[in-house]
Parts: sequence; C-alpha cells; structure tokens
Amino acid sequence: MKRVSLLLLVILISSPLFAQDTTALFEQGNAAYNGGNYTLAVEKYEVILAQKQHSAALYFNLGNTHYRLGNVAESVYYFEQAKSMQPLDKAIKNNAEFASNMTLDAIEELPQTQLVALQQNILVSFSLNQWAKIVLCFAWLTFLFFVLYRFSQQMQLKRIFFVLGCISLLVTIISFALTQTKQKEEKQTKAVVFDQEIEIWAEPNKRADILFLLHEGTMLEVMSELEGWSKIKLANGSEGWVENTAIKTLN
Repeated sequence: MKRVSLLLLVILISSPLFAQDTTALFEQGNAAYNGGNYTLAVEKYEVILAQKQHSAALYFNLGNTHYRLGNVAESVYYFEQAKSMQPLDKAIKNNAEFASNMTLDAIEELPQTQLVALQQNILVSFSLNQWAKIVLCFAWLTFLFFVLYRFSQQMQLKRIFFVLGCISLLVTIISFALTQTKQKEEKQTKAVVFDQEIEIWAEPNKRADILFLLHEGTMLEVMSELEGWSKIKLANGSEGWVENTAIKTLN
C-alpha cells in the first residue's frame, strides 16, 4: 500500500481563457477554495464543465479541490484530465503523483528499456498536431535540399545539399514514426476506478472467476467493451473484465 502524501498542493490562481460568462464562476470557485469551502468550489467548477468549457487550469483546480475533500477517484481523474491537456506542466504532474499516493493499489509498471524511455520522453515534448507539423516541415526541407542538389553547379555545394537532404530525410522518417506512435497512444482509452472496491473477472460475466480486486483511483486502460463490460489492462500487464458502471473513462 502507498502512503498518502501530506504535502501542500498549490492551486492555480490565474484565470484560464474561458468565455466571459464563466470567468466569474472560476474566480468564485478559486475564492471558495482559498476560503476552505471546498464543496462550494467544486460546485462552481462543475457549473463551468456543464457549460462545456474545458481547460487544464479548471481540471487542475478540480483535482486540488477533490484532493482536499479526500475524494481519491475524482482527484486522480481530474489531474489526469489536466495532464492530457498540458503533459509537460510540472505542477500538474507533481499533484497527480500526490493524488495517486492516496490509492490503495500499488501497481508497478512493466520495466522499460532505455530506448523506450527515451522515446516516451521525446513523445510528450509535443502534441500530435505539433508532431504532424514537424513531419511536414522536414519533408519540405528534404524536397528543397534535393532540388538544390539537383540544380547546383558547384560540386562542393552539391555535397552539402546532398548531406543536408539525407539528414532531413532521416529526421522526417523518425518524426513520422513518432507521430504514428503518438497517434496510437492518443487512441488508447484510459479510465479511473470510481467504486471503492471492484472485482476484476476472467470473463464478461459474474459466473467467471474473480482474478483480483482494484480500488478507487486506480488508473487502467480500456481495451474493448462488450454489453456493459470493459476489458481492461493495468500498467503491470494484468488484464480482466469489469462492469462499465465501476469506472469512468478520460475524455
């Protein structure tokens, strides 16, 4: 079991770029939080969500507020939502770790090679759209360098443009591969356990064997769904089936 961290969370005070009619609600939520009225703060923030206004700041504040209330699943859920929008934000990452320390399930991730770890660090540096733009940029550079190589008259310039074209082509190929990996990752459906304790079954019915138990706040990947059931996978590779009502998927 993990120990609950008692470190103080820092709320993000600056207002996000909401529509004008929701800025006041956001500020009211911040004021309620700072005044220790966490229940009221949640109510204000949820009104903004009901108006289909989303931002990393809003999810971050909701995660902080639910952390204060001791709501494990909600805190993990909203911090993960914030991370999906701003994966490089250190405050969000740190507070997400604090929230995960409240969960009962100590699930260790499968070991990664240094190459895979490096790839993951590179992937989170840019969004999917940014990776696509990088691929397009270097593809055009590759085309330009080989055109210059083709029409240059001086042998020295031809060598330079040829080398630059090869380097640009290599970067294009690597960037394209990373873009495909990023796209595949973003298609994965992640979810958080919201019931206090759930049973993971070998098959999508309650006549099957119970494989193990999970508790609120645990993160998992939804692999497929079947008639009210979801096939899930944990970070340690364990798989099983769970009823859809026990989990909440990340948007």
